Amino acid sequence: MDFKILNRRFGLLTISSVFLLLIAGGVVRSTGSGMGCPDWPKCFDKYVPPTNINQLPNNYRDAYLEKRLKKTQKFAALIRKMGFNKEADILLTDPALYIPEDFNTRKAWTEYINRLIGALSGLFALGFFITLFKARYKTNKTKFWCGIIGFILMLFNGWLGSIVVATNLFPMLVTIHYLAAYATLSFFMMSVFDVRSDENSKGILQFKWFYLFLLIFSLVQISYGTQLRQLSDDGLKTGKLYQNGNLNIEVLGTIFSIHRIFAIVLIILSLFPALATWKKCTKKWRSIIMAIPAVMLIQYISGVLNLRLNFPFIPQVSHIFFAGVIFGLSLYICISNFSSQKNASNLG
Repeated sequence: MDFKILNRRFGLLTISSVFLLLIAGGVVRSTGSGMGCPDWPKCFDKYVPPTNINQLPNNYRDAYLEKRLKKTQKFAALIRKMGFNKEADILLTDPALYIPEDFNTRKAWTEYINRLIGALSGLFALGFFITLFKARYKTNKTKFWCGIIGFILMLFNGWLGSIVVATNLFPMLVTIHYLAAYATLSFFMMSVFDVRSDENSKGILQFKWFYLFLLIFSLVQISYGTQLRQLSDDGLKTGKLYQNGNLNIEVLGTIFSIHRIFAIVLIILSLFPALATWKKCTKKWRSIIMAIPAVMLIQYISGVLNLRLNFPFIPQVSHIFFAGVIFGLSLYICISNFSSQKNASNLG
């Protein structure tokens, strides 16, 4: 049995499932189903969600609220021990924390499917972890430890998901949850992909720092995006975001302005390496490099449609998913660039 091939297959399945989770997370977010299951890992104490409210006890709202508050208080005590007293106070004084959740079949099953995809991703990661020792431990310690860290981060993010549910989607934790997913994706990609530029694609090495910058800023944009969506949700609840059918952009404040400016600047900047390396790269690399400004433009348009059309389903999901695509493409190029410096070889 070739454990290296098996490990790579499990790794590719894990990476693909993480991208699938981004889509599922977008669906959950756009449909407001994040609290469709008020407990974790089960859904209303069942492995398969109920289909009718009659399957639940009369006091289910108060019962699940009590469980949630106990879990949140334990988490708040934990972060207090770590020195985050202010964050613990903000968490425990959040009014949304004390609102019980009503049962909704559609939301419960939407969140449940998201969790099933998460469980599938975990199984793929477990297969990757088990085969990693035979595939990488003796041959490439860097990729081995990247894989180990990726697996640990996936376990951490699974636990963090339970805390996100317990805290009724506390905004700061939602942001950390998203960023942890991208950190997990990064380490799995660094462990799995063994790709380097060949002699006909060394033009991209000239822009290695740009793509590293792009990678970092994509995380900054994701962080701003999660904050911006929270502001949008608050504006929709209070009726301030749309007044008399018109968009009141001032509700979104400076975060929106920064997010939008960054998006436009990055689209323009990403065109320069694409044009500069057009004749110096193979067809494969031209496609990857040109895909970045193209996807950025699509994501920008989806963001505009979200605001102008009151957050329709497809643009919401697209905006979240394409952020992951931009990050993944940028990281793939960075892996190639920095690997090529050490050992030039054919494309992997």
